[in-house]
Amino acid sequence: MATRIVIADDHDIIRAGIKSVLKGHAEYEVCAEASNGEEALEVVEKIKPDILLLDITMPKISGLDIIARIKRVSAKTKIIIISVHKLGAYVSKALHQGVNGYLNKENVAEELILALARVAAGKVYLGEAISEYLAGTAKEPKKKNEAIALLNERESDVLRLTVEGKTAKEVADVLFISRRTVENHKNSILKKLNLHKTSDLIKYALENKIIDV
Repeated sequence: MATRIVIADDHDIIRAGIKSVLKGHAEYEVCAEASNGEEALEVVEKIKPDILLLDITMPKISGLDIIARIKRVSAKTKIIIISVHKLGAYVSKALHQGVNGYLNKENVAEELILALARVAAGKVYLGEAISEYLAGTAKEPKKKNEAIALLNERESDVLRLTVEGKTAKEVADVLFISRRTVENHKNSILKKLNLHKTSDLIKYALENKIIDV
C-alpha cells in the first residue's frame, strides 16, 4: 500500500515541483494539496495522511503554528517541513513540536525521497543545509546563544511573528492570546535583550541570526 501524502504550500509551482520529484515512485501517493494553513489543517483532519509535507510561510496560519493542531486531529500523521527558512526560531520550534523531518526548499529534488523513506520508517531526517546550520550554530559565540536562551517559548513565538511583519493584533490572533499579552511579551523581550523599540528588536534578530525572513 502506498504512503499517502498531503502537500501544503501556498505556491502552485512548489507543489508541482514536489509532485514531479515523486513521479515514478509508486510507493508514494499524493492524495491532496493545500494552499494555506487553515486548508492544510482541514485536509489533514479529513484524510489523515501518512505524511504531511508542510511549508512554514503560508497565508492565514503559518505552518509552524498548526503543527500542534495537526498532531491533535491526526496523531499518526508524520510531518516534514519544507521551507526556505533554516535559522534559529524556525528549526528549534519545529523540532520542539515534534516534526519528523526538515528540508530546505532548494534541496528538495536531491533529498525528498530519502527524507520520505527515513520518516516512513519512523526516523527523523534533517536536510544537509539544516544540519550544517545547526552545526554552525553550536560553534557561534557563547554570548549570542545566551541571548537566544533568555527567551521562553512564547517570547520566541512573538519575536518570530513580529519579524515576519505581523501586527500585535495579528500575532495575538495566531497565538490565541490578547493583544495586551502580546505587548507584554514584546516589552519583556526588549528588556531581556536590552533594546528599546520594535525596530531595534527586528534589527537585532536579523543581525544575530536568531531568525530570518
